[in-house]
Amino acid sequence: MDEFLRWLVLVFWSIVGGLVIVWGVAGYYHVRYYVLRRHEPETWKCQPKRWLRPEQQRQAMRLTTMNMTLGGLLSGTFIWALDRGLPTGIYFEFAEHGWLSFIVSSVAFFFTVDYLAYWAHRLMHHKLVFRQVHSWHHRYVATTPFVVTAMHPVEFLTFQSVTFVPMFVLPIYYLTAITVFVYILVFNIIDHSGVKLSSRWPWQGPTTFHDDHHAHFHCNFGQCLLFWDRVHGTLRRKNRRYGADVYGGRGLSSRPSGSDGGGNTDDGFVEYK
Repeated sequence: MDEFLRWLVLVFWSIVGGLVIVWGVAGYYHVRYYVLRRHEPETWKCQPKRWLRPEQQRQAMRLTTMNMTLGGLLSGTFIWALDRGLPTGIYFEFAEHGWLSFIVSSVAFFFTVDYLAYWAHRLMHHKLVFRQVHSWHHRYVATTPFVVTAMHPVEFLTFQSVTFVPMFVLPIYYLTAITVFVYILVFNIIDHSGVKLSSRWPWQGPTTFHDDHHAHFHCNFGQCLLFWDRVHGTLRRKNRRYGADVYGGRGLSSRPSGSDGGGNTDDGFVEYK
């Protein structure tokens, strides 16, 4: 019974912690922009002429709350299992590895999680998976902060998995894991806000990057870094045609070859600054 109560307490606080972050951050952006500045969307909204219907907004809130509760259940259970000796790369005594290992493993952990998230997201855009699973999330073409985890539970569990897997491989200081998870959650809320914002962090793209993903569907798969989309050619390009039925991440030519008089089309990457 004592173990069950300990598990229950860990799950409870994991759920509460996740919901406080989501409702606190999302609520802030919702009130600041969608309530107080609703009358002037041209000054702040990524897609000023597109709005979610009230029932869509309520649906997004319910889905996000449900999935964050599910995430808290998994996180609390994971912490409980750690306490009972689950073998992972997580360590709790900083002196056990020192500064060099801490810095290298922290950077490696962040990049690994982000790269796995890129491929997990790209997998969601396979035609069959998109239609059956990821289309739940893409119902929200014009995103709002509460759309952040408004998705099919299978998709949510997939993204949860790619954040957990590296912890079984890399030596990770426990505070690094917590910081990365909170950072990813907060910036995903901001990226889904639908508000035109730029980041103070040089590696983090502006919100228009992910908003374009929802507006154009099959491109811009990255989570925090634009780097993976540049390397794999899936960053949105100029003069390319995208849409719900244009799969592959590279779009289709929007004009005949040679229309610029030189035999080439200007399909360079869109610059996100």
